[in-house]
Parts: sequence; C-alpha cells; structure tokens
Amino acid sequence: MKTLIAIALFALGVHLALRTVAALYRIIDLWYTIGTAYSRVLRGILGWGGATVAIALLLADEGRSAFLWGVWGFVGFYLSLYVVRYSFLRRREGPLSLAANRDHGIHSRRSAGR
Repeated sequence: MKTLIAIALFALGVHLALRTVAALYRIIDLWYTIGTAYSRVLRGILGWGGATVAIALLLADEGRSAFLWGVWGFVGFYLSLYVVRYSFLRRREGPLSLAANRDHGIHSRRSAGR
C-alpha cells in the first residue's frame, strides 16, 4: 500500500507542477488584456503554486520526497525540452538547403559574398 501512495503522490507532484507552469504561461497568454486580467493571472499563480508548496509542507517526510520527485522531475523534463528543441531544430546549412535556397533566390550569409 505504501508504494501505491508514493506513486499517487509522485503523480500529484507532476500534475501540480504542470498546472503551476501553465499558470505562469497565463502572463504571456493574457498579456493583451493584462490590465483587466491581472487578478486572474495572479490567482492562478498563487493558487497552483501555493497548493504545491502547501502540500509539500503538510506531507510527512516519506510522502514529501515522492511528491517533490514528481515536481522536480516534471520541471527537469520541461526545461530539458528547450535543450532538445534547440539542438534538433536549429537551422543547419547543408548541401540540400543551399541548393534549395539558390533555386528560390535566397542567399545564405556564407554565400552572400560569392
């Protein structure tokens, strides 16, 4: 039974970390109307972030470690997506891209002086 509780607390940590990150994105999502939506933005950040901190403080030591592994596991996973995205999706100039650019009249920085 303890294993099941640890798994549930880990999943709860992942879920609350996800919701907290989503609440932080409300700043960007609602920036066009931040003058009237700032209270919703702050409520979301304080609500989800506060729930995460409150649960972490209220749990016993063995439950807290499973919960925090879930929180920090998601945060680590989320931040690693930026590293993966930029390493795989950065623009690479190879023979195919140079040939395609020449066909469309687009010059790269390297071939602009030629």
